[in-house]
Amino acid sequence: MPTDSDTTAAEPETKGSLFSEWEAEAEAIEAPLQAFTKNYHYARPTTSIYDTLLLNTQGFAPGDIPRYEAEVIAKRLHDMPTLIAMDYNEYVQRYIDVYTLRKRDQVSRMLGLAEVYFPIYEEYLDREGLPIELKYLSVVESALNPHARSRVGATGLWQFMLRTGQMYGLRVNSFVDERRDPYKSTEAAMRYLKSSYNEFGDWLLAIASYNCGIGNVRKAIARSGGKRNFWEIREYLPRETRGYVPAFIAATYTFNYASAHNLYPIYVDFDLEQDTLHLKHIDITLQEISDMTGADLELLRYLNPELKLDRIPYSREPYVLRVPPATATYFAAHQSRIYAQYGKKRDGDLLPVTYAVNRQPASSTYRSAGPSIDDYRPAGTSLVYYTVRSGDVVGSIAEKYEVSPRQIAYWNDLYRYRIKVGQKLKIYAKPEVAQRVGATPSRPRTVASGPAIPSYTGSGTIVSHTIKQGDTLWGIA
Repeated sequence: MPTDSDTTAAEPETKGSLFSEWEAEAEAIEAPLQAFTKNYHYARPTTSIYDTLLLNTQGFAPGDIPRYEAEVIAKRLHDMPTLIAMDYNEYVQRYIDVYTLRKRDQVSRMLGLAEVYFPIYEEYLDREGLPIELKYLSVVESALNPHARSRVGATGLWQFMLRTGQMYGLRVNSFVDERRDPYKSTEAAMRYLKSSYNEFGDWLLAIASYNCGIGNVRKAIARSGGKRNFWEIREYLPRETRGYVPAFIAATYTFNYASAHNLYPIYVDFDLEQDTLHLKHIDITLQEISDMTGADLELLRYLNPELKLDRIPYSREPYVLRVPPATATYFAAHQSRIYAQYGKKRDGDLLPVTYAVNRQPASSTYRSAGPSIDDYRPAGTSLVYYTVRSGDVVGSIAEKYEVSPRQIAYWNDLYRYRIKVGQKLKIYAKPEVAQRVGATPSRPRTVASGPAIPSYTGSGTIVSHTIKQGDTLWGIA
């Protein structure tokens, strides 16, 4: 959280973060983490049971909370392929315990949010040539909540104070607060961190300066007799910053070893695919866009967290609005009516509503890396099509065709195993299985070779469960 200025007091005031010194840890962690669960991301949380089963490679029961010896955790940190030193000590262990023992539900939700925000961070980190593990700093800063606001006014995913944000080009006015813009605030944060690293030549010191300011790190170095190692100057730093760097290391560890601690994502309940509309000469609200196009108002708000009043600020320069693909299609098809109704008047004349559409598919941005769809065509199978019916889930379809849920997901480019009634699924099935099921065959074709994935086979008694508020599929399982 870059500060507005560097103070000169013996115990400098910092602008706050999710973590303060250990004795005040509960207050610093619990309030922000509890608050962010009320946001739109979690109004309707969904997690595929197949995601959890695939990630739970160690066979944990749902209630298991694994604990590991210090030597195991220290080795894991040491073995992580990071440019930033992942030191292990009692301070780091305290925050690992917070994440893996005390705040497990919040961590699961943050693991789900990482699917949304980490690809954005990684793009800017790669562009600036910065260590990829800096993305975990936002976990400490805001719990991956773009609406996060600290007790002293630091705002957004990267918790910029007002003046610091403005120094880094983030607009804050009556209509917008770009500190809450995931893209612009990330770009600003990367610039700040790069500048700090150029100053100190050490990433842990640069991270410390993000919390308390470059000037306070300089003073701590001077008070320590010129030492330039975080752990050696820690006692000279502001109280909150002493726990900030250990919390960053702990967050990095937790996200990389989540499944080893029986922690799994709770994914956000909306489609990540989006378009951008570049609008100018228009005066329109998100509510009007929702009424006009049928887009979910809460989704529009979530995609555009920088908007303070749910209104697109009139501008002669294009304003980038993020919308679902169907909304962008509607704008393209009804430009005349939108122009007539919402085009901004100037001197009695209507100005044209100018827009452009830029598609950002979820599959190319958010899909995890790995073998291509073509790699998962078992030998001796034929391509058939299955039409999804009411009540179908990927797991039941996979069992019917004697394939795995992951195979169906790869063949059809599914995101989180989500399907809809009427959708046609491609399935590479054994001819005798396809004939028994009665699926619609494609033009006859047998795949000669290709690596096979072990088939999913279900067994046991089928029971029904009425879903209640707060249920997750992992909990039900």
